[in-house]
Amino acid sequence: MLVSVIIPAYKQEKTIKKNIEEVHKALSKTKWDFEIIVVVDGLLDKTFEEASKVKKDNVEVVGYEQNQGKGFAVKYGMTQASGDYVAFIDAGVDINLESIATLLEHVLLHKADVVVASKRHPASKVNYPFMRKLYSWGYYTLARLLFNLKLTDTQAGLKVFKREVLDAVLPRLLIKEFAFDIEMLAVAHRLGFRRIYEAPIELSLNFDHTTFSKFLFLDSFIQRMMNDTLAVFYRLKILKYYDDGNEHKWIQHEIAQFLASQIRLEKIEQPEFSVIVTARRLNKDLRECLAHLSKLDYPYFEVIVLVDEINEVEEKKLNLGDKFRFIAVGNKGPGEKRNIGAGVATGNILAFLDDDAFPKKDWLKLAAEVFKNSNTYALGAPAVTPPKASFLERIAGKLLESSLVSGNTIFRHKPTKHQFISDYPTVNLFVRRDAFLSVGGFTTEFWPGEDTKLCLDLVEKFRRPFPYDPKPIVYHHRRKIFLPYLKQISRYGQHRGQFARLFPETSRLLFYFMPTLFVLGLVLGPIVSSFFPVLWYLYFTVVGIYLFLILRRAAGVAIEDLNPISGLLVFVGIILTHIVYGINFIIGLLKRPKLQLRSVDINTGNYLGG
Repeated sequence: MLVSVIIPAYKQEKTIKKNIEEVHKALSKTKWDFEIIVVVDGLLDKTFEEASKVKKDNVEVVGYEQNQGKGFAVKYGMTQASGDYVAFIDAGVDINLESIATLLEHVLLHKADVVVASKRHPASKVNYPFMRKLYSWGYYTLARLLFNLKLTDTQAGLKVFKREVLDAVLPRLLIKEFAFDIEMLAVAHRLGFRRIYEAPIELSLNFDHTTFSKFLFLDSFIQRMMNDTLAVFYRLKILKYYDDGNEHKWIQHEIAQFLASQIRLEKIEQPEFSVIVTARRLNKDLRECLAHLSKLDYPYFEVIVLVDEINEVEEKKLNLGDKFRFIAVGNKGPGEKRNIGAGVATGNILAFLDDDAFPKKDWLKLAAEVFKNSNTYALGAPAVTPPKASFLERIAGKLLESSLVSGNTIFRHKPTKHQFISDYPTVNLFVRRDAFLSVGGFTTEFWPGEDTKLCLDLVEKFRRPFPYDPKPIVYHHRRKIFLPYLKQISRYGQHRGQFARLFPETSRLLFYFMPTLFVLGLVLGPIVSSFFPVLWYLYFTVVGIYLFLILRRAAGVAIEDLNPISGLLVFVGIILTHIVYGINFIIGLLKRPKLQLRSVDINTGNYLGG
């Protein structure tokens, strides 16, 4: 059994070396293999240098630049630990170090999930100020009432956790400073780890070490401790934040992102891209895409085109050079084709591009800059309306670029600010090949929607979202309004409704439900208002605000284009988009949509129905 012992240290350059040596000496007397991980909470003095002077094979010193708080340091150390059991003890060593062995004995004796050192244990030998005793009793009472934890002390500064408990608990934690102990214990208890025991300790703390005010509730430490504790209660009991199913919330938190950011992939010295494009056959859009790919100003790339079939005559006519490979794979879906392409790719970064999109000349050069950061495992970038698009295609683009249609995903359709995302379509998506293969690539069960599942798998694997950069732009042809465009919207609605059932982590965001709520309100509003006439005022007010917002967007387009027809089409298009998407979202939500490959026009090679 390997035991990992975490020692958080903050501005302890004068004592840290001695502390580490004393802990090492105490552990060497036990029967267990062990490692010591010292976490320097902020490189603000010479604590890191002094700790690094301890030259032991089983002692590791880690740290980070900014002070984050003791709770954060402990949790960071736990992510670095490899032991079957993980303990933490405060630097400064107020506790008799033989207590570590006592806690470990309790682990084996009780087959415990967690063992907590307790100053209030009958066998403990403690000497500490009255104010501390009063605080300890009060906090014990509060923890018992709020969390039903049958513990007499949660704050002694020495605890041992089973590895299984940490794996379940750590991704969910938020507290960086004052109540991190109670958060860990309360969440562990909530998740079913009920074998939590107390063990006695020896501790001597004189008055010089305490900073509490005689007026406890006026003490800033006590106030912050209470605030954090009540926040844990609110998240645990009211929001149920820590429960399974909230993974997408955990990874967005500052602590989770910081801890995950420390887990780096192998650095890519020279980004080499494998551009993967799928299509049914060589069509007009694909020819345009390949022509622009041949003009890229970045030298390290290859293009893999996966089609149902292609003959040598067609391929030779293109005269694209050695960087381009065509692979005929038969009648397979886009996800399966992309998996085949990734399997034969030689680049370290996969660049997924739709056949009806084409890149700007500097596309790969700009993406390469992002991937020089070893923390980046994927990248999303905008797919904008082509500058020479037809009038009806450009109107469809105006619809997608409106927040009334795309909600907070308009960054997919036009460049916006840098941000972190957890879902992105394959029209302009980059993924490190090693990261792609580590999650098994695209699912072949869903289409459309295989890209949503891939992103979900990647975010879960790396426990953090990935960046969106507005610079590596591609141009994406839009489906012309109205029939081809609305058919595409209907597919998106069904797939998102289905995924709201299957993958709520990224598909139960409020804006995905808004069109459906609009449709239901439009239909049910008059019915309900006929029974409760006073609701007619609310109904017409909401409809009036809705129409005003659409009219404002339509007027903006008309002024921009100097064409009232553009504004009229946008006005009608937004309303139809909401109705079609809203209805199909319900269809996808209620029953599994029949996801089939699109039919192709034999003469043109283009997909039928948009």
